[in-house]
Amino acid sequence: MEGMFAYSSRADAEDPKKLIDQIIREKQRIKICSLSRTFECHLLWAHYASGFDGVAIEVDLPDRSPHVKIVTYRGVFAGLSIERIVNPAKTAREILTSKYREWKYEREVRILHHDEWFPLTKPVQRVIAGHRMQPSLFKALHIICQQQGIRFCKTGIVDEGIDADLVAAVENSQ
Repeated sequence: MEGMFAYSSRADAEDPKKLIDQIIREKQRIKICSLSRTFECHLLWAHYASGFDGVAIEVDLPDRSPHVKIVTYRGVFAGLSIERIVNPAKTAREILTSKYREWKYEREVRILHHDEWFPLTKPVQRVIAGHRMQPSLFKALHIICQQQGIRFCKTGIVDEGIDADLVAAVENSQ
């Protein structure tokens, strides 16, 4: 359902096919990175981190980048009125930054970009391991984060929800 849209036009309007084809081509040119503005949601851990045995990676996104968009939530399809479309590229971005309201819990933000990579000045700020992660993977990630100077945390379930406690440094035993 991602990127789906419905359109309407006046009965006396020209055939909208050309404009719709332009919007579809613009959508196909865009690379999308979907992120969440929270790690504190059980459903996110269930859906995207294999029931707390995965990982969340915290990054800092630029505040004023035209490529970073907070997702808006709406009905099943993004609705377009053909007569109001001025710029197919802008319309494609609007479609790709809206999503069915049932997914609102994701608090999604998207990077929409044409290039292969989107540069970040301060890439990884924190790695949050799920509390069900395999011990060997947990230890390996912990060592890598420590070597790279990245905060490493582990989720915990508390009455108030999910927290991320900092994991103590690994002793160097060589």
